[in-house]
Amino acid sequence: MSAVLDDYVDEQSTEAMVNRGAERALLGSLLLDNRLYDVVGDMVLPKHFFSEFDGAIYAAICSQIVAGRACDAVSVFEQMRGRVELQYLAGLAHDGVVSQSLARRHAEIIVSRYGSRQLAAVVEDAREVAANHLLPIAERVEQVSAKLASLVEDAPGDDWVDLQDGMVEFLNGVQERVDGRIPDFQPTGLRDLDEKLDGGLRGGELVIIGARPSMGKTALAVSIGMNCAERGETTAMFSLEMQRSHLQNRQVAMTAEIALSKIKRPERLSQFEWSQMTAAVERIRRYPFHVNDHTSLNINKLRTKARALKRRKGLRLLIVDYLGLMEGTDPKANRTTQLGDITRNLKKLSKELGIPVIVLAQLNREVEKRVDQMPILSDLRDCGEVEQDADIVLFVHRPIQSKPDLGPVWANYARVRIAKQRGGATGDIDLRYVGEHVKFQDWDGERPSGYGKQRSSDL
Repeated sequence: MSAVLDDYVDEQSTEAMVNRGAERALLGSLLLDNRLYDVVGDMVLPKHFFSEFDGAIYAAICSQIVAGRACDAVSVFEQMRGRVELQYLAGLAHDGVVSQSLARRHAEIIVSRYGSRQLAAVVEDAREVAANHLLPIAERVEQVSAKLASLVEDAPGDDWVDLQDGMVEFLNGVQERVDGRIPDFQPTGLRDLDEKLDGGLRGGELVIIGARPSMGKTALAVSIGMNCAERGETTAMFSLEMQRSHLQNRQVAMTAEIALSKIKRPERLSQFEWSQMTAAVERIRRYPFHVNDHTSLNINKLRTKARALKRRKGLRLLIVDYLGLMEGTDPKANRTTQLGDITRNLKKLSKELGIPVIVLAQLNREVEKRVDQMPILSDLRDCGEVEQDADIVLFVHRPIQSKPDLGPVWANYARVRIAKQRGGATGDIDLRYVGEHVKFQDWDGERPSGYGKQRSSDL
C-alpha cells in the first residue's frame, strides 16, 4: 500500500512541475501563425520544455522563423526527417490557438514550470549537502545559496564584464565606427541640433520632445524620422493622435514643399505643383518609414510590434506620438503610476533594441502663465518620472504662437531647448519652421531681435 501511495505522490508531483497542454498549445500556435514568435521568442528556450523531443521541435520551428522562412508542420517534418512523425506535428497544430495573449500566457506557464523543476532539483541537492557534516555549516549554506542564485537568469547584456575585456571591446567599437562598419549615431538632419548632440541620437537613448499644442512637436519628430528614412534607415512611428492618411499628407507636403492645405484640397494644385507632388510621392514611397496608427495601445503591444519590426526590417529609429494617449497596463493604477511604467519600459525597449526612441509629450499649462513661455523640465505633464527616465529632453517653442503681434520676422522662427542630455551639453537651438510645409529646417542668419539670448548656464 505504501509503495502505491509513493508512486501516486511522485505522479502528482511530476504533474505539478509540467504543463503538457501549454507546451503543445504553444508549439501548435507557432505552426499556425509564425508571427507569434515575436511574442514568445524572447522568453522561451528549447530547454524549457519538459520533453527534449518537444524542445527539439521548438528549436526547429525557431530556426526557420529566424531565417525568414515560412514554417508549418510539413516544413518542420522535412527539417526533422526521421525524428518526428507528420501526424504528431499535425496534432500539435490542432492544439494551437492564434492569439498573442494566449501564446504569451502559455510561454509564461512553460517557463514557470521549468523554474519549478529546477528549484525542485536544487532542493533535492540541498538535502544531500545538508547531510554532509564534514563541511562547516556556513560552507554548506553558501553552496545551496549559489545553486539557488543560479536559477535566476540575468537579462541579456547584464553579465559582469571586467575592464580587461571591456577595453578590448571599447577599442574594437571605436575602430568599427572609424571604419564606418557600425554607425555610432542617427543624425537628426538638423545641423545645429546634431552639433549639440555630438552627432545625433544614439542607440539606447530615450528622447522626449515636449511642447504645448500647435508648437510643432509632431512636425519636429517627423522631420527627424524622414531624414533618417531618407538615408535608408528603417524608421517606425506609432501615431496614436493622427490617422495614417493625415501623416501621409504631411510627409508629402514637407518633401514636395507644397502647402499642406493644397495637399488636403488637391483641386487647388497647379500643374507644376501636381508634378512636384507626384515626384515627391515617387521619392518617398521608397523610404523605409513604417506607420502604425492603431489606438488603444499599451506598452506591451508596442513592445511586441517594435520587436517584430526590428527582427524583420532592422529597425533603427522609433517614434511614439504621443505619451499622453498611451494606455497603462494596470487600469486600476493612477495616471502618474501608469506613465512612469510606460516611460521605464520605453527606456528598456530602447536599450533592448539598441535604437533611439523618440516620445512626444504634452506640457502642462503652467508654461503659459510665465512671461517667458520657454518650457522648463518641471512643465512635463503628469509625471516627474518622464524627466528621470529620459536621456534627452527637447522642448519646442515658437514665440509667434503665444505672441501673434511679434511681426512677420518671427513667423518662421522656432527655438528648441535641450533641457537635459546625459553626458552632453544643454542649451538652445534656433530652427526654421515652415508652417505650410509642416517641417523644420536649419536656421541661417541672426536670431530675430528682441528675443533675448539665454545661455546654457541659465537653464
